[in-house]
This record gives sequence, structure tokens and C-alpha cells, in this order.
Amino acid sequence: MKKTILPILFGVPICLGSVSAQTNKAFAITSETKGTIQWNAVKELDLSTGNVVRSIFSPSELKNVAFNFFNEKGIVSTDVTSLSIPTQNGVAATAYDVKHNRLYFSQMWGNDLRYFDLNNNELSVVINQDKNYSTGVRNDESNIITRMTFASNGNGYAITNDGNQLIQFTTDDKPSITNLGALIDSKKNNGMSIHNQCTSWGGDVVADVYGNLYLFTAKNNVFKININTKVAEFIGSVKNIPTNFTINGAAVDTNGDVFVSSAISTENYYTINLSTLQAKPVNKTESSVFNASDLANSNLAYQNTLSKPVLEQEIYNNNISVFPNPVVNKNFTLQFNKIPNGNYNIELNDANGKTVVTRKVFINGGLQNEIFILPKGISAGLFLVKVSDTKGKNYFSEKIIVQ
Repeated sequence: MKKTILPILFGVPICLGSVSAQTNKAFAITSETKGTIQWNAVKELDLSTGNVVRSIFSPSELKNVAFNFFNEKGIVSTDVTSLSIPTQNGVAATAYDVKHNRLYFSQMWGNDLRYFDLNNNELSVVINQDKNYSTGVRNDESNIITRMTFASNGNGYAITNDGNQLIQFTTDDKPSITNLGALIDSKKNNGMSIHNQCTSWGGDVVADVYGNLYLFTAKNNVFKININTKVAEFIGSVKNIPTNFTINGAAVDTNGDVFVSSAISTENYYTINLSTLQAKPVNKTESSVFNASDLANSNLAYQNTLSKPVLEQEIYNNNISVFPNPVVNKNFTLQFNKIPNGNYNIELNDANGKTVVTRKVFINGGLQNEIFILPKGISAGLFLVKVSDTKGKNYFSEKIIVQ
């Protein structure tokens, strides 16, 4: 979301199982009426058109809400069903957990983590009051959590306006919440700080398949955040976007672009190419554009790159295997079984096709194991292992996850 300073609006290891099929649907935090700024309604949008698909929650509908609470043992206890509004203090950040079909969110003036359970026909909200989610006095705008997403490792991440608190949360039966501390400005930032109120507060965050986060600030600046090191690197400002458009919500569409909404503009939505940071308006089919304080879906940036077909496998593909997968402790084993004697090349490529490691091996034709130790400094993520002969003939290719 969002950043508000009135007068300015509120404005790892990768687990393959957490990578889901991409969809052009996203959840948007809006007001019930276009142009207003209560931020207490939840709608589902079609990112290809910007159209509203359905209403998830609207305060004026006055539906009963079942409130549930985690206690200190991690067990959900049920409170009374009431007409209370779970978003009554305004929602500053939201993230969609595709594994459990839950929409997590924070209230701007609250210190608990909540989610809508979208599996139930009745409206159900679960509240986690773990003190580790409290970021301090919320009338201090720096403490408000305004950015939230799920990373490729399946964990949720929430960031305060000032970037001084990065919070990680899990979604299991006994969820844990950990305050990881402040983000760190990269030495490459040349004075552009992730903590600067004028340039870097508000906005929203998305994740990529490599375990990184991308923070789009309300002032349309973009930072790439390494979750493991907490280093935030300024990678540029969004181009070709109207000067009156503040980025307050962000979600990845099926093209791999970042669909963004504004809390103040109702003229259009925009999509941003993450590689070039070029923005273009959405080809909307309706005139109604809701000013949204936040967006959320389960897509990961660069995921569509990984879904492209790999090179055609030769007949020996079944005679080569790789384990363990996911890769732990920075090493894996390639097992060769009855492939022709000779020299072979092993390549480890990242998801963009860039070769990051190469190695030559001699195979004796029998059962042979080759341990592959990854160099220090290699990032967690999804990679492609390729085995070819000296003439370039492909014998094997397999996706692996490096933790």
C-alpha cells in the first residue's frame, strides 16, 4: 500500500512446491465507492482488463463475521460471530497465500496479523496477536506496515513504512512471526535510501522466483531486496508513468509484468516491465478504475521464464539423475548409468539462461556418481542442470532448487 502523510496518501531457499500456476486474478484493497479512501473493502480484479470480478468483503453488506484467534499454543479458538468490521481501521498491506487460500492483511492502526479464510462459505477472519508482529505505536506513521507479500520460499514478509522492520511469518498450524530487523541500504544506492520518507515510503512489494523482493514505493522508485541479507538495492525509477500516479498496490500478471494501482488516481492501472521499468497503461474494458491501496496475488516475477520448455531431451535423459533436489548444503550429486564413455560438460544455468557454473567430467560407461559443489556466494533459487558431450549434443537437463 500506501503512504499517507496527509497531504500525501498512505501511500532463501526456494521451495518449488510454493510455485503455483500463474493467474490474472488479484485481490485489491479499495473503498466501497470509487474515489474515496476508507480502504476497508476487498475486491477481486482481472489484471488483464482491470475489471472487478467479485466482491470479497464490503462493510455495507453487514454480514456476520466469524472471528478466530490463535492462542499461545498455536491453536485456533473461536470467538463469537458478529457484525464487526475486520477492516475497520483501514488496510495498509495484504498478501495472498495460495497454498491455504488465505488473504492476509494488516490494519493501518492495528498491531495484529489477520487473514480472510477464503475456503469457507461464511465470512471468516483469523487473528494472530503475536507480540512479534507489533511494530510500535501505529499513530507514528513510520511504524505502519504498508508492504506485504509471500516470497518463493512460502513465507510471508511485511515491511514498515520506514523500512526499519522486516517481519517474516509462517502459515503452518503453529505460525511463527519473526522481526528480522531493519533493511540495509546497498552500497550501490548512491544516496537513494530505502528509509527516506520522501522517496521510499509506502507502495507495495512483489516477489520473484529467486527469493528476492521488489519494493515499488509510493513515489515510483524500485528497490530489489535480498531476504537473506536484508540489503535493499535501488534499481531505478518507473518510467512513462503519470506524475500524479502514486504506486500503492502491485501484483505480478501472467505476462510477468507488475500490475500497479494508485490510491489517488482513478484514470487507469499500469503494467511495468520489471527488467526495463517501463510502464504502460492497461487496456481496460470498463471505465471504472478503483483507487486501490494494495494488491495481492500468488504470481512470482520471472516465473513465466521458468515455464518455457527446456531443450529436447535425448534418449539418455533417463540414465542420468540429480539428487538431492532441493539442493541443500550447496552440493548435489549427478549419477550416470550406462551412458557412452567419454568427456562431458556440465552446466548450471540460472532461469534466464545465463551459465553460472561449468565443469568437465569423464564418464567410464558404468554407474558413476559425480559430486557437484557449488561455489560460495551463489544465491538460492531455481536453476537448470545440463549435461552435453564435447560436440554440444544434449544428454540431460533438469531443473533443481538451490536452498
